[in-house]
Amino acid sequence: RRTAATLLPAHLPVHAGEAVSLPSAATRRLRLELHLEGGESRTLSLLPEDGRIILPPLPPGRHALEHATARCTITAAPARCFQDPALARRRFGVTLQAYAARHAHDQGMGDFTAIAEWAAVTAAAGGRWLGISPPHALHLTDRERASPYQPSDRRFLEPLLIDVARLPGLAPRGWPPAGGGLVDYPAAWAIKRAALAESWARFDRRDAAFLSFRAGGAGALEDFAAYGALAEHFGHGDHRRWPAGFAHPRDHAVAGFLRDHADAVGFHVFMQFIADAQMARAARAGAAGGAGLYRDLAVGTAPDGAEMWCGALPVLAGFSIGAPPDPLGPQGQVWGVPPPDPVASAAEGHAGFAALIRANMRHAAALRIDHVLGLRRLFLVPDGAPASAGCYLMQDMPALLAEISLESHRAACAVVGEDLGTVPEGLREELGAAGLLSYRVLWFEREADRFIPPAEWPGQAVACVATHDLPTLAGWWGGQDIREREALGLMDRTTAAQAQAERGREKAALLQAAAESGHALPAPLAGGGFTAQAAAALHGHAAATASAMLLVQAEDLAGEAVAVNLRGTDRERPSWRRRLPGTAEAVMAGEMAQAVLAAVRAERPTE
Repeated sequence: RRTAATLLPAHLPVHAGEAVSLPSAATRRLRLELHLEGGESRTLSLLPEDGRIILPPLPPGRHALEHATARCTITAAPARCFQDPALARRRFGVTLQAYAARHAHDQGMGDFTAIAEWAAVTAAAGGRWLGISPPHALHLTDRERASPYQPSDRRFLEPLLIDVARLPGLAPRGWPPAGGGLVDYPAAWAIKRAALAESWARFDRRDAAFLSFRAGGAGALEDFAAYGALAEHFGHGDHRRWPAGFAHPRDHAVAGFLRDHADAVGFHVFMQFIADAQMARAARAGAAGGAGLYRDLAVGTAPDGAEMWCGALPVLAGFSIGAPPDPLGPQGQVWGVPPPDPVASAAEGHAGFAALIRANMRHAAALRIDHVLGLRRLFLVPDGAPASAGCYLMQDMPALLAEISLESHRAACAVVGEDLGTVPEGLREELGAAGLLSYRVLWFEREADRFIPPAEWPGQAVACVATHDLPTLAGWWGGQDIREREALGLMDRTTAAQAQAERGREKAALLQAAAESGHALPAPLAGGGFTAQAAAALHGHAAATASAMLLVQAEDLAGEAVAVNLRGTDRERPSWRRRLPGTAEAVMAGEMAQAVLAAVRAERPTE
């Protein structure tokens, strides 16, 4: 209703190269100024007809149409996202939890050097993509908050992923041993922050690459760095509890703090400079062998983090994004991340959303958008209420898809939409028409008790056996997830026994499906424990699908039985902390990985 009463809409998405029709409440001829992104301006005199104004076709970009009393941002984008030629050849990749990786000289957790090694060995194995968990900036002053899906800021990188052994100006030294099977985030940060501070103290502030990076980051980088300096100064990152005058970057006390603590702010810029350089190196390590990075964008950010303080995206206060009750989560879910305000976002031409997409396509060959259903609608839950009290709020999906498509082409980055959950009717078709790949998980691709045959899987999709929110293949096979839920009190003994019985039926159905697709297990293995042959058969079955991309989890290549994360838990078990048992080369050389990769390569080309 608000749009219908204006001379021009606040924002309009259009297909580049096609005539533009936009609504207008004007009843007389309008004198308009069209400002193209490239700098060219045109004066137009147009008479609305039937409530519409017709503009000539526009080149790709973000343009502005202005009248004396109104302004419309126009995003002219290709109709479909960038299509990686490898998708037409049904290639495969590996997914990795970045913190879980190891290398010979790491500092207690995975880092960009380990990502580089995984990218190189994935390429050597014939893979086209290395997927990594969201490398979003986490919480500087609370290192126990480990989930990459409730970060402090999705636009910037986590300095914990820096390999400090590669820091400029740092004296060579030996680092403490990597330790056991879990990441100790506070201990790792103590090592890394001290090394980063020492490197910054020795760093030439006039370094040309650093100055160029800082200038390119502009206000967004400076605000993020200011938040980091303030969080360390006040001893916590919850800006809602900071003293008066520090509520946002333009608040009255911030400028004085920046003058008095310029070096501290520069230190946080420096950490982003190093992180970006190391991530670029990881991308080059994979690209040298033909494997690109496949990044992951979380659906939201923590309410007390940097992204919120910086005002990167307009949000609706007093609500959290969640999910309604469904068979996987009968109570529904409340994720603790604020939802975007679609009206305010349109008023700024969706600039914040575009910047977020652009930041996450940096150094990437593909980007997975978590909970892509949120492009159509988001389930909002009032703060303090259960998920059953929530409702859906519609989003401007055509506008958001236009921003994604434009950035996708500019970065030559394919786009994957994680479309699991309560999927609105027609959404997958609309996403497919825009060139996004659907996200299909083996466990969910079934009709009643029957697993869908590989030939019936969609072609414009990513296929995988499992995800970070599900049991590993070995864990699923052995019922480890059910035993863990029972041990944590999330499932009683009777329900657990029923679940184990149902799991037995699911295994039988899956083995039958694998046999029908030509990946039968020898009879002695079919009813026994989990083996490399079983892993190979089931991955071979997934690889045989028509889907353009197949992803194999590093945990499944290593034969891990305990899941990365258990939905419905926070501190009850070590989610987002488990490390892989060896380096990239060691895992890939193992019997399990060799069997799985051989089965995958038998179904999918490697070049």
